[in-house]
Amino acid sequence: MEGLLNLMLHADELISEILAQYGSLTYLILFTIIFIETGLVIVAFFPGDGLLISAGILAATGDLDLSLLLILLSVATILGHTSNYLIGRGLGQRFIERAKLQQQPYLIKAETYYRKYGGMAVVLSRFFPFFRTLVPFVAGIAKMEMVWFTWCNSIGGLLWISAYLLLGYFFGEIPWVKANYGVVLSAMVILLLVALVVGILRGLISKGTNENR
Repeated sequence: MEGLLNLMLHADELISEILAQYGSLTYLILFTIIFIETGLVIVAFFPGDGLLISAGILAATGDLDLSLLLILLSVATILGHTSNYLIGRGLGQRFIERAKLQQQPYLIKAETYYRKYGGMAVVLSRFFPFFRTLVPFVAGIAKMEMVWFTWCNSIGGLLWISAYLLLGYFFGEIPWVKANYGVVLSAMVILLLVALVVGILRGLISKGTNENR
């Protein structure tokens, strides 16, 4: 876990090494990393956020092309989530059927949740490590409608890639940000998690208030 955390916080050094060693193949490597991180639930802790910010910083210095990054990495993450969803829908459902778990209450609740809030979950989960890999997999298991998932997947993917690349592009070269890269990235993740927790608590409080009326 410590190694993964260090990898995420020092992604700027990693991508610089990749660029120095592989040149234009860096685009393909980044495409592969983003696809794998969002496409396979077993690699939920790949340093996607840090790599995107670092790629944006290198685009600001002219070492990478911002437009190409926006297109390639958006395609990579949309395809990754689609793959993850299909794995959940295929293998996950097959396991459930073999284990005869179809009528388990938690599965019924999951299907109900994804019918009501699945779109919002797919979009917002993009900004949270681990959740962005888990949510599409569970969406497949919960049989979220494919067309609706694809629409939300595309919106979330474009927002995530654009937000972090542009953040690095416009702010990454500021001396203080560059000197405190790990602190800035950690603060962003913490703020997003706090916002998520606050939103969940507000929803639970509102639900409890309505039920007591």
